[in-house]
Amino acid sequence: MTVSAPEIEVQSLGQRAYQLRDRACEFIFTGAIFLSASLLFWVQPMFSKMVLPILGGSSAVWSVAMVVYQGLLLCGYLYAHALNAWVKPRYAAIIHVALTVTAFCTLPIAVVAGFDEPPADNVALWLIALFVASIGLPFFVLAANSPLLQAWFVRSGHPSAHNPYMLYRASNVGSFAVLLAYPVIIEPLMGARAQAQAWSTGFVVLIAAIIACSMFLKRTATTAAPIVAPIPATPTSWRDRMVWMGLAFIPSGLLVAVTAHISTDVAAAPLLWIAPLALYLLTFVFAFADRPIVSEKAWLTAQSVSMPLLVLLFLWSVKAHWTLSLAVHLVGFFIATMVCHTLLYKRRPSATQATGFYVWLSAGGVLGGIFAALIAPTLFTTTLEYPLLLLAAFLVRPDVRKVLRADWIEGALLTAAIATGLVGTYFLLGADLRTGYFATAVMVVCALMLFFIGKPARLAIIAPLMFMLTYLYHPAEGTIYRARSFYGIHKVVDLDNGRFRVLFHGTTVHGGEQLLDDNGAKLEGRPVPLTYYYPGGPYSEAIDAVRARAGGTLGRVALVGLGAGIFTCHRHDGEDWDLYELDPLVIRIAKNEKLFNALAQCAPDAAIIPGDARLMLKKAKPGYNFLALDAFSSDSVPVHLITKEAVGLYKAKMAPHGVIAFNISNRNLELASVVAGAAASNGMVMIVKRDHAELDTEHTMRINAEIALVANSYEDFGKLNGDPSWKRFAPTPGQRIWTDDYSNIVSALIRKLTMPGN
Repeated sequence: MTVSAPEIEVQSLGQRAYQLRDRACEFIFTGAIFLSASLLFWVQPMFSKMVLPILGGSSAVWSVAMVVYQGLLLCGYLYAHALNAWVKPRYAAIIHVALTVTAFCTLPIAVVAGFDEPPADNVALWLIALFVASIGLPFFVLAANSPLLQAWFVRSGHPSAHNPYMLYRASNVGSFAVLLAYPVIIEPLMGARAQAQAWSTGFVVLIAAIIACSMFLKRTATTAAPIVAPIPATPTSWRDRMVWMGLAFIPSGLLVAVTAHISTDVAAAPLLWIAPLALYLLTFVFAFADRPIVSEKAWLTAQSVSMPLLVLLFLWSVKAHWTLSLAVHLVGFFIATMVCHTLLYKRRPSATQATGFYVWLSAGGVLGGIFAALIAPTLFTTTLEYPLLLLAAFLVRPDVRKVLRADWIEGALLTAAIATGLVGTYFLLGADLRTGYFATAVMVVCALMLFFIGKPARLAIIAPLMFMLTYLYHPAEGTIYRARSFYGIHKVVDLDNGRFRVLFHGTTVHGGEQLLDDNGAKLEGRPVPLTYYYPGGPYSEAIDAVRARAGGTLGRVALVGLGAGIFTCHRHDGEDWDLYELDPLVIRIAKNEKLFNALAQCAPDAAIIPGDARLMLKKAKPGYNFLALDAFSSDSVPVHLITKEAVGLYKAKMAPHGVIAFNISNRNLELASVVAGAAASNGMVMIVKRDHAELDTEHTMRINAEIALVANSYEDFGKLNGDPSWKRFAPTPGQRIWTDDYSNIVSALIRKLTMPGN
């Protein structure tokens, strides 16, 4: 049988039409999922920024927010799975478009009424309610898009319909792209309200894209599209579901745990949470691929190498440079997460069961986040969940699960022999030799671990012991108290052979006292202010100048940030000091006379007001002569305390000639310009001093500080007005003022990097 030329041409045209349709189908589905994921990850930092003026910033706030996002993600996946399983595709499309339009009616994104002030207790639950009430429905709809559109793609008739998981990669690429763009492009160019409007516009485009995707789904039911072979469905057991959950639980928990550990024990640098989250998303892009860039065997080998390196890093956490520590922790986290997600993709079900797969994946993610963000802080006084989850990521490896009983016994006996020899030698040595021996022994064992890369049983037994040993035991550190609250981990440490006692919040000093004199005798009476507040330092100069200008007394004083309470030892009799502190645990530490004496000796009758300073100061009577904001000694800055609106509030609470002092000491950010802009926008002036005194911090506990003073006129600074060490500081012409709606952390980072001497 012959076919005429016109018939061949018609067939060719029809084939090209199907090819164009397939390309359009793939483009629209990919674009819709990419846009949906971008909006999903845009709303997270955008809304978190809106919450700052209410609650302030801490790694704990971000951890709880991540749990909320993961919970809403699970709800969206469940909804998508239900639509796909129980509703005909045509009606499912109508329902989803209608729900998406309903979500649009709740826009623009904003904090809903009724959440103006957090409670004293159960802050985490209050924060969860705030996020759900404010962004719950739009986030829920966005969360459902990825699995639902993948299910529609399976029914589209596209030649690649058997592998919708490639669209999941597009989803994570979109998330990753907007996550990197937010601090560099979006935040510097737009305030929160402008972002919310732009986000709403993107949501409208997404609605159109979803409708376009649904048109492809309907068309396959009415046209003679090329036949795609049916996709076989494999039975899914409960064991499969538990494995999916477990392999998602570990990376999700690790994401929260490594962020908390880095913020607590490495560096409280701004925007630090972006790095682990970006790496977490990248693992999905790399792992969910039929042709992986790096083989599974290579990831398993890399994980075996990273284990002893992390053990050593825990040992040298205090002395290692923060950039080195940050790099090793992030690489270790990335490798462990890649191992889990690679195994997860290998165990994926057929395409027709993809929505159920995502439900269990999301459920594991939620449980991992809940464990690390909500449960672990109540169980552990350190971020112990971090090494525990690293170990869990090692134990799920296929080569560990296939180890024979004889190998386990051999590994246990070898580990016991090594431990007995090393521990026995440790206790035979004198106390002065134990610290050096401990470090040497750990390094020797880590070297042995590198030789055990091909022996997973030995690594699986030795690694937990070494992680726990180096993470929990530091023979040279005199930690006498450690506790954990919603706002972070606090520890009280004795330094310089017990001469000084210092309060740390993570890696940041929050005050200290001298306990012994140079001869080792115990000091009694009123402590001398140390750290940033030492006599003769910028803080001390500011207090003396304002007191002298006011006639010898400061009258009413407000201190924001209690710390160990040592700042109160600048108080004179007859002065009325109010102390504002966000963290109830810090208040308990400062009032505990077994730990610190400053508060009891220097300000026993001072009023301590718990809660966020901006919220609490709104209730205060005006008339403060001196207001010290000492919440800036950490490199993770509470932005809501240095905006135009914040300084306006402080001005309203000051006496006519009162002075506001900002501790803007910071390793990573240049904040003088920010405070100067906020001051000028309220008709106030500013002077700054950067302390360049040569201080032997290790033996004196005196720390250089940068202090900014703000007042209504330069004359209010008293004798500091005209002092050459105190520089007048005005905002740069054209500088954009930070407000509750707009801030630009990246610009402050760049200014710090380009400052002379950095």
